[in-house]
Amino acid sequence: MLSPADDFLHISLPFGCEEQRVQSPRYHWNNRERPGDQFVIIQRTLSGSGVFVWEGRTFPVPENHAFIATIPEDSSYFYPPDSRTPWRLSWLNFYGPLAIALCRELRRQFGPVLPLPPRSPAGSAFAKLVRQGMSRAPADPHDTSLACYAFLMEWARQLGRTGDIGPDPVETAVRICRSRFREPLGVKELAAEAGVSREHFTRLFSQKTGLPPALFLRELRLDAAEAMMKNGGVALKEAALRCGFASPRALSRALAARKSGPSPAPDAGLPAATKHRPPASRRKRQQIPP
Repeated sequence: MLSPADDFLHISLPFGCEEQRVQSPRYHWNNRERPGDQFVIIQRTLSGSGVFVWEGRTFPVPENHAFIATIPEDSSYFYPPDSRTPWRLSWLNFYGPLAIALCRELRRQFGPVLPLPPRSPAGSAFAKLVRQGMSRAPADPHDTSLACYAFLMEWARQLGRTGDIGPDPVETAVRICRSRFREPLGVKELAAEAGVSREHFTRLFSQKTGLPPALFLRELRLDAAEAMMKNGGVALKEAALRCGFASPRALSRALAARKSGPSPAPDAGLPAATKHRPPASRRKRQQIPP
């Protein structure tokens, strides 16, 4: 029989699923209304994509990413109603106060949807735990707890080395900015596309590029607008419309701020293909090598 201390430290793994295929809008779980004991769901996308809603924010769950949900809570996950491809997924459940506390802290630090590549150490540990949960075979509770704890700690270690385990959220966001800067993108949308929380994303982006994401996006829009007006003879009103500015006045103010304010810092640590380079007219003043 487990002592009270053992009961708190014990993580049980009663259920797991190696592969489930979903392709119906009826697949929709509201985690606030689920009865029973508290538990954790970690659900990884094998292919396709799902949606996880947490704290009023919507996050895509792309391939090789997993969401963390602690039941019950105000969150939900579902098959996207406009999707045409199946969502193939794998999941496991953890029970116990320690598992809930660890997973909440993991989510607080790194966000609700996190990269979990299958060939990473954490990905391999996850797959092994899923198979254990499916087998329902008797296991020593201390051995199970140790394996669950080791997986969560390995996952935390990988997440702390963002960029070593799959798509870098900053590089992903930079590519999105470059290809879609004409759209009404915001930091919230970029963070969701990158699969991390807004706070974690903003911190990572600023550290890696030297610019907050909103300013990075504004600089891209300004570069395009200036090029249109200077080289293409486009009027300010049309340039504003075609480059993602809310109004011609917003573009005019941004241009004035660029001329009078300090130049943004160059990127740090990004591959050359994703670096943001200031306009040619400003590189000399910044003394940035070409």
